[in-house]
Formats: sequence, structure tokens, C-alpha cells
Amino acid sequence: MKTLTIVLALLATAGGSLAQTPRPDNAQSLAHIESARQLAGDDAWLNGPFNFYCVAGKARPNDTKAPAMAPVRLFDNLYALGNSEATVHAITTSQGIVLIDSGYADRVETDVVAGLRTVGLNPDDVKYVLVGHGHGDHFGGSSYFQEHGARVGLSAADWDVMYPATPPANANAANQVKPRRDLVLAEGQPLTVGDTTITFVAIPGHTPGSLGFIFPVKDGRQSHVAGLFGGTILTVDRISTPGVQQYVQSIGHYLDAAKKMHVDVEVQNHALFDMTPERLVMLRTRKTGQPNPFVVTTDKYVKFWTIVAECMQAEIARR
Repeated sequence: MKTLTIVLALLATAGGSLAQTPRPDNAQSLAHIESARQLAGDDAWLNGPFNFYCVAGKARPNDTKAPAMAPVRLFDNLYALGNSEATVHAITTSQGIVLIDSGYADRVETDVVAGLRTVGLNPDDVKYVLVGHGHGDHFGGSSYFQEHGARVGLSAADWDVMYPATPPANANAANQVKPRRDLVLAEGQPLTVGDTTITFVAIPGHTPGSLGFIFPVKDGRQSHVAGLFGGTILTVDRISTPGVQQYVQSIGHYLDAAKKMHVDVEVQNHALFDMTPERLVMLRTRKTGQPNPFVVTTDKYVKFWTIVAECMQAEIARR
């Protein structure tokens, strides 16, 4: 029975369809919701994750047919481009470009390559593609860049998600364009590219090998530290209870690293609950001397992900 439970948990965290019947709230779940509400207070940005995860019926998966986003420079060395709901981030370094995720395979040239050119970057300068987790909306465009000389990195566990010992019965999954096995990313083994070091944090839950990324960004004379949680669960109904419990633990582990490294910038690859569209408007109309809307302070960053954890714990309590 223990073995079966582990197998089911792994299937769920790898994107399986273990649907859970919605359950009513109870005293424990309501207590977690209230904790999240108190953390959010009247802060509009912090109410983003609260409303998405703690308010019934608000959470949704990313739309695979969402339009491309207008490519934009977020910081002096960080750009956002690709799909509006499965965003690719480009970090510029003294020795080339590092992409975090790569978008959909069938849109890599129209959305990612063209997006790089739009913001004045040369796609041939992409040296690494670092993938947050092994699902097609994140690794889909990796093969294109691998064929053009870039190295592709995932955690060992998510390389195995992409290349399971038993091939999937789902023909669509089997026919996804996948990069060749390449660089293995792991917590405790940061990657330095030129003048930039990217730290990896293991955050299993959405998949067994999901990763968080922490890296420096510059805004004029100011230096900041960005965090990108690369294994976000959007809809919890397909995740087993052990998987959700693991996810909550991963958020805590990630926040330990975020506090230690003083993360004060929040970016997302699935920017559905962090007011990214509104912050992009603020960025485009930003005047000299005004703060960058993606700088949120370490305290607020920790609160943001703690709210997500509280909402997830409410779901566990319902079960």
C-alpha cells in the first residue's frame, strides 16, 4: 500500500489527472484562509495570490492559446517575452544570454526568437536554457536553442519526467518536441555565466524536480535579487494530497533561501496571480526616480508565497 501511495503521488505531481472532489470548508481550512487574509491585508499585490488561491472558483490553468506578450525589459539585465501566460525570461550576462524556460515548441520562433530581436537581443547569444520543470509549455522551445548551440538544463528528476522509463500512452505527450538530455541542475550547484550567478532551489510538488531560480538584477545604480518560483501549481485539483503537502514544504524551503539571499523582486513564468499586467503598465509609464514596480521588498516577497502556502493548506484541511 505504501508503494502504491508513492506511485500515485508521483503521477499526480508529474501532471497526472487524480481529480479531487471539492470538499466544503471546515474550521481548519477557514483558519488557514483567515491567516492568508491577514497576511494580504489591504495590499493589492498581496491580494493577488489570496484571491486566486483562497477564493473558491478563481484559480485556473494557464491558457495554452493565450496571445504572445509584448516583449519588455524589466531590469537592465532581465527581459520578459514569449507567451503572456507562459512567460520566458531572458537574463543578459557578460558571456551571453540565459533563458529561464523556452515557451511552446510551435511558437518558439514567432514568440521567443522574434521577441528577443524586438528588445535588441541576438538569439544567437543564448548560451543556456534553464527549465523550471519538465512540462511542454516550459521546455517546448528548448530544442530550437539546443540546435543552435545552447545548453539545456533541468533537474535530474525532471529529465526523467520528460524521458520516463515507460513511454506515455498519450500520443500528444510522446510526440512533444524534447531537447536531448543535457545539463543537470541541482540545488547547491549554482551556475555562473560571466558576471551572473544563478542559484537553484529544489521545489518538488508540481513535478518531482521543479526548481526555483534566484539571481541578481540591476536597475540603474541599484542592485536587487530576483526570485522565480519555477514549479507553480495553478489548479490543485489534479494534485494528490501528498503532492500538495510536499508543495507546501517546498514553499517553506524556498522561502528560507529567499530570505537568506534577500530576494526583493518577484517574477513569474505563469503570471496569473501577481498583477504582472498591471505592473507592466506601471513600468511602461514609469518616470525617472519612480520605483520599479517589480521590486517588492523581501518581507512582501515572503508574505506573497506564504499566502499561497496558507491557501494550499486550506485545501489539505478540506480533504
